[in-house]
Amino acid sequence: MTNAELAQSIRHDLFADRSTVKQAWDYAFEVMDRLRDDDKVAAMTAMMVLMNTISNQILDNERKAI
Repeated sequence: MTNAELAQSIRHDLFADRSTVKQAWDYAFEVMDRLRDDDKVAAMTAMMVLMNTISNQILDNERKAI
């Protein structure tokens, strides 16, 4: 699986993204820190924001490699 294929496979356009992986990571933990243990849907949303940001970075790396 190429970097681009990996990025496309983890991307989900229903969720937002952030400019950097660190921003997404921080956001995910901010959200999860506020949750009760049974609030799994919100935790998944934050994690998907992180995954979309990682996807953006992988795709950017692919473009720069050309």
